[in-house]
Amino acid sequence: MIRCTPWKGFLPGINYIVFVCILLTGNMAQGNDTSPANEQHSISLSLSQMIDRARISNRYLLQNTILVQGNRYSLQSAETDFDWKVRPVADLGFSKSENSSEQATGIAGKISKKTSLGIETTLSPSVAYVEGDGVSSGVGVSLSVPLFRGFGKESTYDSIYAADFALESSIRNVYLAEVETILETVALAYETHRQQTLITLYSEQNNRFLQHVATIEVKEDTGLGNQIDTYRARIRQKDVQDQLAGAIQKHQASLDRLKVILALPIDTKLEITLSLSYDLTKLNPRKAEKIALANRIEIQQAEADLLEARRKSRVAEKNILPNVHFVASYRKNTFLEGLDVAESYYGDYWSVGFTSDTDLARSSEKASYQQSLLSVRRMQLKQETQRDSIRSEVKNRLIALQRESESIQLRQEQIVQAKGKRRLAEIKFSHGMGGNFDFIEAETELQRARANLLMSEIAYIVGQYKLRAALGTLITR
Repeated sequence: MIRCTPWKGFLPGINYIVFVCILLTGNMAQGNDTSPANEQHSISLSLSQMIDRARISNRYLLQNTILVQGNRYSLQSAETDFDWKVRPVADLGFSKSENSSEQATGIAGKISKKTSLGIETTLSPSVAYVEGDGVSSGVGVSLSVPLFRGFGKESTYDSIYAADFALESSIRNVYLAEVETILETVALAYETHRQQTLITLYSEQNNRFLQHVATIEVKEDTGLGNQIDTYRARIRQKDVQDQLAGAIQKHQASLDRLKVILALPIDTKLEITLSLSYDLTKLNPRKAEKIALANRIEIQQAEADLLEARRKSRVAEKNILPNVHFVASYRKNTFLEGLDVAESYYGDYWSVGFTSDTDLARSSEKASYQQSLLSVRRMQLKQETQRDSIRSEVKNRLIALQRESESIQLRQEQIVQAKGKRRLAEIKFSHGMGGNFDFIEAETELQRARANLLMSEIAYIVGQYKLRAALGTLITR
């Protein structure tokens, strides 16, 4: 059974109470069905528990983790280019001409290894059977050495370096996504708490106005009040009811969004426990900037981007050189079947030479090199901009905290003043020394001050989390 306790005196009509119950529960309960299928799963979480759950179960973070794993496989794939390669080949064929036909079968292999300097060695053994000729075996060895372009570890390992850079960048992106998720979790948790507190405040204010309306109606019936006071009180009561309905709707929306972040089913009954206690932040701006520049992962990413751009520029510059290879090969073949060993025919084949397929103008390579220089310059500007942005962000976070701290003090003073004003207006009205305008105004100002104080306190707490994120100390890497 879905239970809902309506606020006493919220509305004279039962229909609005049912509406509020539906909004609070988030389900359209029909009848009195108490079967387990209609019962909601209930869970209570503190802020630290919500943060831990978000870091583990958030689907956005899981997607980024999958991307990291994919980049790990890409790096492994790039590293396999320098492993021993064994490529067996089997042949089975039949050929026919006007004078003869023959069947040939054979098996061959290619064993190769590429070094970090770009030198590639290959061993090619083979065994074949040709009908009418017998069995043929052979072995070949070849060596390929790049002379200009492609020689050296930087060029040869280009794909590995690029894959490793992509992997490290994806790991940093996971960290940034985790920080973003934590901030969103904290903000939504406190927004949900704020709306829940507003629901309580508006319901209490609504009860006070209901009592006030009842008092005015009695005074009007006895001739001690006037109809204007009654209209004024009822109009304000309707405004409070509208604010209450809006708070209920916003509370449910923020609660549902929080469930999505925590990867909880939407129909879960989630209860959160938060504390509004906090300590004032006292941090020197220069020290804060120094901490941020030393810890922000965006600075590390900008530095890595610049190093990668410079590496690619060196590779692009080397690619302008001619693509010339020194190639040496040797192969030995022999036919063994049907012949004595002494009469077996041995064939020795060897070759030495140079190969090249370079465009003489190399226009494309030169253009690529110029583009790489522009990329280096762009990354330098990006790094400088990143540092300035972080300094500005830290400064703004500190200023925002100071402003919220001052706002909290002002709101607290406003509450004290509004309470005094309301008490004075209530005494004057009860003794017939004036209408209820001052009382309603004081009640409205007090409620507004309480809501603003709550907002300022939450903004300060969430701002402290944002400051820690700006300093790069929100979570430990």
